Amino acid sequence: MKSFLKKYVDKFTHAFCGLFHGLRHDRSITLQFLNGAGVIAVCCCLKLSVLEWVVIMAMILMVISAEFINSALEECCDKLFPQYDERAKKIKDYSAAAVLLLSILAAMVGIYVIGGKWI
Repeated sequence: MKSFLKKYVDKFTHAFCGLFHGLRHDRSITLQFLNGAGVIAVCCCLKLSVLEWVVIMAMILMVISAEFINSALEECCDKLFPQYDERAKKIKDYSAAAVLLLSILAAMVGIYVIGGKWI
């Protein structure tokens, strides 16, 4: 029987494996990661407060997390429905819409925080 610590470490190991696999092999995740890195680079040139940094980082991580969930759902749909299926399309469309809505929110927050520093 695995010890508690070993189980705990294994969970983090699996999480980091998923993180790195997604960054290396999924274009959408990589794109969202690069978008986030670009926002961080811009923010480094500005004098953001700690709260502004927390908000910006939270938005970046939420969008990337949503993209991971979207990609996982797409992978599941592709395996469950090897041929075109309207149900799979609906699942994929809904999960993509969730990423889109969160990305719009993140852009609005970014414009508010970053735009406020340039005006």
